[in-house]
Amino acid sequence: PTGTFLDKIVPGLPKGRIVEIWGDESVGKSTFCMQLVANAQKEGLKCLWADVEYSYEAKYARDLGVDNGKLALVRNPEAEEVLDQLTDAIESGKYDIFVLDSIGGLTARAEIEKSSGEKTIGAQAGLVARFCRKVVPSLAVNGGILIVINHSVVEIMSGRLHTSGGKKLSYHKSLSVRLQVKPNASMKVGDKKVGKVVTATLSKDKVFGKEGAETEGQLIFGTGFSASADKFEELLTAGEITKEGISYHYRGEKLATGKFKSMERLKEILALDETDKTTD
Repeated sequence: PTGTFLDKIVPGLPKGRIVEIWGDESVGKSTFCMQLVANAQKEGLKCLWADVEYSYEAKYARDLGVDNGKLALVRNPEAEEVLDQLTDAIESGKYDIFVLDSIGGLTARAEIEKSSGEKTIGAQAGLVARFCRKVVPSLAVNGGILIVINHSVVEIMSGRLHTSGGKKLSYHKSLSVRLQVKPNASMKVGDKKVGKVVTATLSKDKVFGKEGAETEGQLIFGTGFSASADKFEELLTAGEITKEGISYHYRGEKLATGKFKSMERLKEILALDETDKTTD
């Protein structure tokens, strides 16, 4: 299980496979993967994060529940070195979860060494193709899960949407999850924006037979995808939470005025209920 809202439509991520998490910038791709890693660590699984973009924020990851002391971190400016280290780690069988952040950030050695203005055509796709051919058998044998973070790119001439990494990655990935910000669904406290609603769509599914399935999660700035906010939406849909004007009520009692404050109040109530059960 991912420990995120994605678990509402799939039982978790498939072992021994390549999984792609993709979408536009600032949609929560890295946040999603950090929370996934945090959940995996709670299950006793060993995780490795390949930080191609040099953007891994340890403090933020810790706030999301990641134990940085138990997380293997790989960094190198050259794509060849990163992919070689990742290949060795996958083949070793020492880790369960691998996160590559990101495919689009991979820069081939030849491209780094080229003079300004010179172009290196197809280098990234070639590297990714060779990498996939190497690791797919090892993932299957060892049961590891390789999660690749990817960015959506719009071709200037055709306007078509695609991702980085070439055709081989598209062929080898077993599950592809597209994250999109739901328009006109931001969460606010007064005039301050505190979060956004994100839709997850299974754009490719060779495992569960649910291609095209969608679900929504609530991304709260600074704290990640909120399980309590998802619970709020679930209870609201079921009619257990009702709305009167701009106020929300739960079990006949007012939670708060405004959706975000009501979500926070419900979180407190559910936490108290859980404490009472434990005490009993």
